[in-house]
Amino acid sequence: MFDQVSTDVPPPAELWAQGVVKAMMIPYLDDSSGRVHIDGGTLRTEDIGNGFWALRWVEGGRALLYGYDNEASDTHIQDLPVDLLAGGPSWLPWEWLQDLLVNEDYSVAFLRWWDGSWEGPPLPEHVEDGLSIILADGAERMDEFIGEAGSASALAYQDLMRAVTAGNVERPAVEALLAALDVGEADPREALEVAARAGVTREEGLVELPAGHGEPSDRWVPVFYHDHLPTVTAMAKREGIEIAELPGSEPPILKAPPRFCFNGAPEPS
Repeated sequence: MFDQVSTDVPPPAELWAQGVVKAMMIPYLDDSSGRVHIDGGTLRTEDIGNGFWALRWVEGGRALLYGYDNEASDTHIQDLPVDLLAGGPSWLPWEWLQDLLVNEDYSVAFLRWWDGSWEGPPLPEHVEDGLSIILADGAERMDEFIGEAGSASALAYQDLMRAVTAGNVERPAVEALLAALDVGEADPREALEVAARAGVTREEGLVELPAGHGEPSDRWVPVFYHDHLPTVTAMAKREGIEIAELPGSEPPILKAPPRFCFNGAPEPS
């Protein structure tokens, strides 16, 4: 019934390197290039006015990729809610992800998990989660900044990307890219501070989330879209069950069983 999500997405190490180098170059980019935030082990790159994608490492070389495209993502406007954790492996940091989905609500429309390859929740073919579009937009803007393939700036950019991936960023690689870009009064210290915060220097390592130990038996899906609230309530009434409301949520967030979602598997009879 469902097609698996497209996994034609760069590996997390490549995405991390792209985001970190962009964060290092932010002082020299124009506002249309967006912003990058690196904090507490999360890299979040924002496309101004259009959404974001974020990457988070999980122990064992695993990773999470999530975000939202304001123009393309339509997972939250289907007839029923979406379960972005459907089909997730046991190692997912389930509690952390549950908190993320509650706190970000509409702002997480796609989710992927990496353990040697990208996987994600099953989605019907007609549903667009927006991941490939927002990734392509960000990469295109960086290409415009860096210059043509084979140029001095492009070669220096690739050298810095390799250093980020290897986790050994040092001052000469940063200075080489700044010089090739001819950005004027450039100070590599700020870029090196970003690299340290991202855990890609010899002194600092990546910050990883602890892996989970299996999907919770009482897992629920947050329902916050106003059009879904009466539908989910009616489904619960037909089944003769009560749907709890997340305490303190305003507007209300309902705690629905995963089977109430358009991509949720029904419970075995």
